[in-house]
Amino acid sequence: MKKILVFAAAALLALACTKDNVQKKVAVLLPDNSVIDRWAKDKANLETVMGKYGFNTTFYVAPETEAGAAKQVEQLREAVLSGAKYIVLTAIDYKEINKSGLLELYPDVKVVCHDRFVLDNPHIAYISSTDTKEIGRMQAMFLLNHYHSSGAANMTIEFLEGPDTDINAKDYFEGAMELLKKYIDNGKLVVKSGKKEYNQVKADSWLVADGKKAMQDRLTAYGVGERPDMILAANDNLAQGAIDALGLAGITDMPVITGQDNTAMAEFNIKHGKQAMTIDKNLKDMAYITALIVNSLISNSPVQASQSINNIPVFYSKITLMTTDSY
Repeated sequence: MKKILVFAAAALLALACTKDNVQKKVAVLLPDNSVIDRWAKDKANLETVMGKYGFNTTFYVAPETEAGAAKQVEQLREAVLSGAKYIVLTAIDYKEINKSGLLELYPDVKVVCHDRFVLDNPHIAYISSTDTKEIGRMQAMFLLNHYHSSGAANMTIEFLEGPDTDINAKDYFEGAMELLKKYIDNGKLVVKSGKKEYNQVKADSWLVADGKKAMQDRLTAYGVGERPDMILAANDNLAQGAIDALGLAGITDMPVITGQDNTAMAEFNIKHGKQAMTIDKNLKDMAYITALIVNSLISNSPVQASQSINNIPVFYSKITLMTTDSY
């Protein structure tokens, strides 16, 4: 009788553990680090914090390409069909996620957007990100401070923004233009290329090579040996592309170039006077917030956010301006 009771207790414990394991089944879908280095850090940070919460987590990665966006949709389908009820998603192309209809097909699945949000989809539970417009404003303010301190009557500026597959890219630009537009309109900042709208300044991707191609396009508006005074590059990859294009054009005295992501490449460029600044996103903080949100959903005690994007609650991580004094 004692053996039967022990066996029954063990069976119940195993059943409880299995049920708990299913309840805590989480899928994390991220870009790989073939285009932007930081995604490897995001993955490592999320692995650590998800492990601390004891989630049964499966990670999926795909390249930031058209084929990678299609692959991510299939990964999402696989994750849902495998029983994951909680999805952490950094969309490679949010439009492909929407087009798939998977979030509508499985409305009981809770999706938390990590860093990048999915636009025009009401089936997102939460967003864990940084204030994307504030990043653009911070970059713009840095350039305006340079303009005002220079004493020049006017200065030239060009824009290198990210692709429209990443909804954050347009936000960066719009945030920057909130501050820069009046200076452009009154002629204090001159865009010699004439490219002032997002659709004119977006790169084909976040690849350094596409940033280089975009910068080479802007330089056609300048004479031999000439370059803009300032370049608002949305991230460090595009900043590197600008540096490469300017170098090929024989420019050694670099303009004031912005960035974002605080990559090792940006640190090198800033230390060597090639890039003026970058913005650090506290990736550990963002991963912690993402996991905290997932845990609140699993425990059925949703956390309250004070801000929202399209009625979706959002939690912002800290951002920090990095210059030569930061390293």
